[in-house]
Amino acid sequence: MKTEALDKCLELLSHERRNDPGKMAILADLGAEFTESYIEPFRRELGLNILSKTTIEEKKDLIGFYFDELNHSFIAVRLYEEIEPLNPGVEDFTYPIWYKDEYETDDSGIAEVRGHILFSMLFEVIQDYCNVYRIPFLELCKDRLFVPEMINIQPTRDFEELNECQQAVEQLNTNAKKNSDSVQVHNPVFTHEYLLEIYSILRDFFSKDEQDTLIYLLETGAELDKPLVFLDTGNRLADAFKQLYESNIIVDCQKKELESWICRNFVFVHRQKIKRFIPKYLNEIISTTKDKCQRPILNVKFDKVDNRPVIIKL
Repeated sequence: MKTEALDKCLELLSHERRNDPGKMAILADLGAEFTESYIEPFRRELGLNILSKTTIEEKKDLIGFYFDELNHSFIAVRLYEEIEPLNPGVEDFTYPIWYKDEYETDDSGIAEVRGHILFSMLFEVIQDYCNVYRIPFLELCKDRLFVPEMINIQPTRDFEELNECQQAVEQLNTNAKKNSDSVQVHNPVFTHEYLLEIYSILRDFFSKDEQDTLIYLLETGAELDKPLVFLDTGNRLADAFKQLYESNIIVDCQKKELESWICRNFVFVHRQKIKRFIPKYLNEIISTTKDKCQRPILNVKFDKVDNRPVIIKL
């Protein structure tokens, strides 16, 4: 398991405990950039580590490990709601920002409040993954005597709030299955040993907000409430899935079922507009010998020495 991104965040957040003026200076620098340097690498690393775990209990334990490591790195002395920007509406980190009633402070005070914001944003990433895997975030907080008000917890983001809606959707699906005489449809299964490679190749074609859901979709083949947006032309995604299917990396379904699954769970961008997949269009790419993709995302070759398919990123 790799923890470079986590360790980088821990090192910055523990600046006071380690008495590190260099790290304090980074946090106190109002022009410093944090999202691309800390938040997104943390999100990607946690997602890949979650993918490497096979059971939900292992995933929950991993998320708990990240939770504990962050919780031990920073002590929030005030509630998150007490953070008050001097220029409301401007993006986090870039404006002068303090705790309420503390408009006059030194670099140490600035570093403390900005460290608090970074701390909270990292927990939002953890909360997002909890939602994806149906792990109650507030339960993790309760088990660890963690005060949720110390971070920017959004009720609409939390599993406990989403669960009622999710249960309603699942009940509708259950009722539909009971009332249907159709043949059972099998969703695709991605061979587990290739999941990290597939996700690493595909993730940059999706927004950062959807990458954690992409992990869940590839790992489970489950149905999504709304499709993910593939930020490129549809034939590139269809061609990638076709190659993975024909190499037996995608298994346990027929090509028609794979096509239907793609239609239900993905949309794509064409001429700056979001388009839905058309079954006939997917069928021509996946179930025929026509070559519709001039710019493939990946290429799958068979390694005769190791007797296994090898995915090559293009």
